[in-house]
Amino acid sequence: MKVRHFVGFLIAVIFVLTTAVAFAAEESYVLIKDKNGVCKVIKSDHKTPATIAGPFKTKAEAEKAKEKECAKKPSEPSKPASPAPPKR
Repeated sequence: MKVRHFVGFLIAVIFVLTTAVAFAAEESYVLIKDKNGVCKVIKSDHKTPATIAGPFKTKAEAEKAKEKECAKKPSEPSKPASPAPPKR
């Protein structure tokens, strides 16, 4: 009788672990830009008003899109400082 309980318990544990992994695999990621203009990758199953890209299946894909979508634009080169007047 103990063997049957042990086997039943083992099957239940395997079922629970398998189910948890299956649900975890369904996560998706989106790229959002907040009101301050900061881009973030968040876990979300749906798009939000702040979503600028996604949904992505993996976080790595979302990070790659973040680099592309939120790349800082090259700023104008700063003007060289005017030379100091010669000392007399």
